[in-house]
Amino acid sequence: MRAAISHRRRALLLTLSICCAPVQAQTIPFEFQSHPDCPVSFVDYTPSAFRAGSDRRQFVTVKNQSGKGTAEVIFQQTISRGANIDIVTLERISFIMRPGEKRRLSVSVGDVWARIQAAVKSDKTIGKPVLSVVAVEFLDGTLWSAPLDPAHK
Repeated sequence: MRAAISHRRRALLLTLSICCAPVQAQTIPFEFQSHPDCPVSFVDYTPSAFRAGSDRRQFVTVKNQSGKGTAEVIFQQTISRGANIDIVTLERISFIMRPGEKRRLSVSVGDVWARIQAAVKSDKTIGKPVLSVVAVEFLDGTLWSAPLDPAHK
């Protein structure tokens, strides 16, 4: 019972934060999840505002923790729906990043934004959006992939 109330409060806060923000400037409050072995980590996230009619992109700073240069990173955005986790989108971003280098990137948030808006309109409860790195391709052609999570459906 207490978990259901807590979940409702979180959904209400998410709904209020979306509905009460000015129409011309919106942000999505992502939670970040990283696999312990991931060679690219999240360093900083500043929810930058995007305009309602814009491409809906937000900035995130990542760091190459590995000893190899990266060629591209695949980001995954998910939202929980009850006990299930829905993969909303996968985005491949190609860029070269040397070992130890930090890089500020923009990720598309349009699909997550649409899911949140649909949930608000239909009065459904959803969880907080999650952004994670699920794959990294290195300049030498090797690939790191996050282990599959059976909760994703």
